Amino acid sequence: MAENVTSTTVNISDEQNADSFNKDRDVTLAPDNEKVSIDPTVPKVQMSKSKVLLAFLGLALSILLAALDQTIVATALPKIAQDFSALDQISWVGSAYLLTATAFQPTYGKFSDIFGRKSTFLTAIVLFELGSLLCGLATNMDMLIIARAIAGLGGGGIFGLVLIIISEIVSLQDRGKYQGMIGGVFGISSVIGPLLGGAFTDHASWRWAFYINLPLGAIAIIFVIAFLHLPHPEGSLVDKLKRIDWFGTIFIAASTVCVLLPLNWGGNTYEWDSPVIIVLFCVGGVGYIIFAYIEGWVAKEPLAPGRLFRNRTVAACFSVNFWQGMAFFSLTYFVPLFYQIVKGDTATESGLELLPLILGVVIASIFSGQLASRTELISYKAYCIFGAVLITVGSGLISTFDENSNRGKQIGYLLIAGVGVVGAVFGIAIFGTIFNNQMIKNLEPILGELPSADPIGLLPTLSNEMRMKVINAFVDALSISFKFLIPVGILCLISAFIMRNVKPTLYGKKNENVVIGEL
Repeated sequence: MAENVTSTTVNISDEQNADSFNKDRDVTLAPDNEKVSIDPTVPKVQMSKSKVLLAFLGLALSILLAALDQTIVATALPKIAQDFSALDQISWVGSAYLLTATAFQPTYGKFSDIFGRKSTFLTAIVLFELGSLLCGLATNMDMLIIARAIAGLGGGGIFGLVLIIISEIVSLQDRGKYQGMIGGVFGISSVIGPLLGGAFTDHASWRWAFYINLPLGAIAIIFVIAFLHLPHPEGSLVDKLKRIDWFGTIFIAASTVCVLLPLNWGGNTYEWDSPVIIVLFCVGGVGYIIFAYIEGWVAKEPLAPGRLFRNRTVAACFSVNFWQGMAFFSLTYFVPLFYQIVKGDTATESGLELLPLILGVVIASIFSGQLASRTELISYKAYCIFGAVLITVGSGLISTFDENSNRGKQIGYLLIAGVGVVGAVFGIAIFGTIFNNQMIKNLEPILGELPSADPIGLLPTLSNEMRMKVINAFVDALSISFKFLIPVGILCLISAFIMRNVKPTLYGKKNENVVIGEL
């Protein structure tokens, strides 16, 4: 049974109530005489249909840009690791990007409130473009990792701000459709990404996996500048800078780095019980506690207001999103390794093999978005529970992959996990740590028989017997790592059950009471 919802009811047809509500909301007119609405049955910023479509095209291109970057790298990673002789650092290529994207994403939401959605959004795209250029120019793994962190500074803002902007230019009734289409764009770019990354790696250079972002970003910037018209907050630059939660931003970013470093170094660069690992974990944990205190009692305009987390459905949604992201990016970055190392596929072929996983994401995203906008029969909770079950089952099945797995199993298992994916930085870090630790353990008995400590790069030159030993070590390490995603799926399922049983509300009639409040 659905729980009662605390809400405020506003009769839109009552001019007096509407005027009063308007004063409380401090509504501002948008540029070009485009109006800002308080009625949830219409967009907050009312633009012409043609401008909405063109602006949405710019937003979709931006998502294509950022999402393409996250998956195009997956099939290029083995070649990058080989060129820089840095297989043990491979997880950092993904983690560095997601670290800055995750740490600064809340900041973008607040920046957009202070400086305006459009200018903040354009800044995010420019930062992403700069990072992509530096990635293509990287001369070693350290430079590449730093450049990926810069790209993440922009990428994190792109994803969050697109959803915020859609909520302002599209009515509540149509929001699910547009967000579903954005999810579809994400999925389509995820399909194209591994294929392009493989093609560039095999026939040109892996550097083009980053250079491709430059022309796409330029087109997105043109569309956003030309067609996206949103209100611009008033006030001096000094006053706006004072509103920023600087301490909260510093502590969330620093704490995340302190936790991520030992997750990547543990058992590889340092032993798990070494002082460096223990101190970093402790500092990171204390940093998160301080961040929570700043957000709850110090910051005037906090990045993460405590009221959000006091709402159990909102907190559960954050948690579900965290676990889903952890599963998705772990699979996306490490499944191509299985195909290139174990199956001997080229980078392009490994991109094709990843299609069932990505297609599952595309289908689930578009279908769930359309369904939520067109029917009240299914609750959001049901979508999340169904997805969490599929993530758990799919990850368990994928962990059984070995050198003898047939094509039917590979396609079917990846499709199940993909449909189930509808906190990624920790996922890649933990997955990479498990993989690296197990790989070192498995190779230790045979390292003396190898001509160098880089068995993956030498794989084509090894004898059949030695090659099978290395492949078996690799398969075992991947299998154990994929099993890590099973509890991730279970935690996602638990988070979904915590949500209230809220169903989509369809608004189709004018002059009716509209419920505004917390879900």
